[in-house]
Amino acid sequence: MPSYLVTGSSRGLGLGFVTELLKGKDNVVIATARNTAASTGLQELKGKHRDGQLHLIDLDVTNIESIQRAAQETSRLLPGGLDNLISNAGYSDIKEFIDEVNFNLTATLLLLREFIPLVRKSVAKRVLVISSVLGSTELGASMPNLQNAYSTAKAALNMMVRKWSAVLKDQGITTVLLHPGYSAFTEVGNGIEEWMKTYAPNVPRQTIEECAESSMKVLAGITPKDNGLFYNYDGTKLPW
Repeated sequence: MPSYLVTGSSRGLGLGFVTELLKGKDNVVIATARNTAASTGLQELKGKHRDGQLHLIDLDVTNIESIQRAAQETSRLLPGGLDNLISNAGYSDIKEFIDEVNFNLTATLLLLREFIPLVRKSVAKRVLVISSVLGSTELGASMPNLQNAYSTAKAALNMMVRKWSAVLKDQGITTVLLHPGYSAFTEVGNGIEEWMKTYAPNVPRQTIEECAESSMKVLAGITPKDNGLFYNYDGTKLPW
């Protein structure tokens, strides 16, 4: 039974990823968030899936003790290892530039460090890190006055994950970065909606469900040859 762990799943794209993955009846999904009990969406899904397919674990990606506890609980639930780690937690309303960078880099680094041993034990051995087209130095740099700190943080995240992918490849782990598409229904998407209308009116607006479905389709098709690549939600490669 393929296993998945999704961070930042209390709402938005993370919740959409969990909902999409639960459509696969053989999938075992671990949804994490700072406070899963406070997430109406997760609690509704839990009520519909009482067969052990969905597990909820509290995980604060900025707190090492919380990550370690979540890793221990995941190890108990999945003694055979974690097939797919989906690093999704992130938001754009942190005021200080250093906090933005710290959140994107340090949180992901801590998450990978604690969960890679579980991924290594699994069959699929895949890590999907949710990034953004804004982190592309070729594409994002040409977008004026749009999420400057966020873009810089995502560009740094892309480099860090690509560096890690070279190391993890030797352990049989495939690591990929993904831009999940643009949805005005997420916290980040809502914050740039007016900018998108002005500067990028032709970029498709997607629902969370559409973003989640296309992103999980990309994940399902990942093979070792894709290691270290940066993908768009439609499966095309993005420039660094």
